[in-house]
Amino acid sequence: MKRILITGASGFIGGFLVEEALERGWEVTAALRPTSDRTWLQDARIQFLELNFRSETDLQEKLKAAGRFNYVIHNAGSTKEPDRESYFNSNFENTRRFVEALRTNGQVPDKFLYVSSLAAIGPAKTDQWIKPGRTPAPVTFYGESKLATEQYLASLPDFPWVAVQPGAVFGPREKDLLIAIRLAYKGWAFLIGTKPQQLSFIYVKDLASLMMAALEHGVAGKKYLAGDGGTYSNLDLGKAVEKVSGRRTVTIKVPLSLVRVVAALAETAGKFQNKVPPLNREKLGELAAESWLCDITETCADLRFQPRFDLFTGMRETVEWYKNNRWL
Repeated sequence: MKRILITGASGFIGGFLVEEALERGWEVTAALRPTSDRTWLQDARIQFLELNFRSETDLQEKLKAAGRFNYVIHNAGSTKEPDRESYFNSNFENTRRFVEALRTNGQVPDKFLYVSSLAAIGPAKTDQWIKPGRTPAPVTFYGESKLATEQYLASLPDFPWVAVQPGAVFGPREKDLLIAIRLAYKGWAFLIGTKPQQLSFIYVKDLASLMMAALEHGVAGKKYLAGDGGTYSNLDLGKAVEKVSGRRTVTIKVPLSLVRVVAALAETAGKFQNKVPPLNREKLGELAAESWLCDITETCADLRFQPRFDLFTGMRETVEWYKNNRWL
């Protein structure tokens, strides 16, 4: 039986990775913090491992006691931090310590999958696609931290890593896009800027399947773009909610200058709660970009993968789940 360790297992994507691995009959260990919410990790087959990514000593000791894993998915990381240093501490330094602990212990897995992001590459111009091998030009500190981690992994001799770079991920239990989905469900679709933004989406269940395929078939040292292959705009999110809910939405264009003001106010309010809001000024570099379309031709060929959902079929399941769980 394959043994797999999944970090960030209590998060949105992590929970679906755990479910996908269990469905494959693998022995699953979910790595999380002592304070992590285990609501979506109730299956009795799941083993747990509490790791402190800020301590290489703790990592070495805990990992040694757990034994070697065939596969490791490093999904733990942060998408919202107050500054560049915090992004690098959460995404780069924590990954470096984790990998060094595995190497020091002699526990290098058969395949190590790093969950990166399209943000590590940066956006393209209108009607252009992000393709494998494109020169990275991230536009946010988050993207820079993900790129730096990819470059670190690439510098390691004989370490069997692969990276997956998703576009916008949606599905049940997701909380950031929920804000836009909730507004669309109530009849309001907000468009940031004056022009539609081109986007790649991927449904979370497809992403989990793609990542498992990357472990089994991915070429070590390669980075795989992750999307459903569709061509969407930021208008399509509202249209998808409209179609599955039967509710008509009204699109409102919000100038970028006004969004900056709202983001600044949200950041100020967030400081009092010690939280970074989903809409913040750092995020505007991505929200204002022209195209996040990604070409998944090579991904599908290498990984023997085909998406089962598009934005509209995935949104049907998503909205139904939100409704059943009273999130809408």
